[in-house]
Amino acid sequence: MPPIPSPGGSPGAPAKKKNNMDIFASFATDETREIEGTWFNLSKTARVKVARAGNPKYIKSLRKKLDENRLDLDSKDDESNELAEKLISDVMAETILLDWESLEFRGKPIVYSAFNARLLLQIKDFRKKIAALSESFEAFKVKEEAEQGNASPNTSAGA
Repeated sequence: MPPIPSPGGSPGAPAKKKNNMDIFASFATDETREIEGTWFNLSKTARVKVARAGNPKYIKSLRKKLDENRLDLDSKDDESNELAEKLISDVMAETILLDWESLEFRGKPIVYSAFNARLLLQIKDFRKKIAALSESFEAFKVKEEAEQGNASPNTSAGA
């Protein structure tokens, strides 16, 4: 039977020092939250539920939209660029911006729906804000209790 590795990693290696970086604690993310989203405050009352950029549903939807529109996207004109922005907004509405509370559009309350998400995501700076939230690594990290050994099987070292 081979020797059991020490906490340092290999047989006979020194024990792990307190100042070593724990990769799991530093980089493990919660795949469930990456797909199902997490809440972000936009103001004291308004908040949005956002999934992580690059999650499996996002990738699948983006690939499908790109395949369906390949010929129209091949040209490099303004019309092609507008289509690309529309496709990104559509994919984000389906897979990234999942819900909201206390938002208005042109002075009137707006309820969450995929259709309304597409409408709001056509506003480029709102789309940029949602995209930035979806890329917030810290928001999708495994919570501290999981880092201490109670991690669920829904975690990955995604970056």
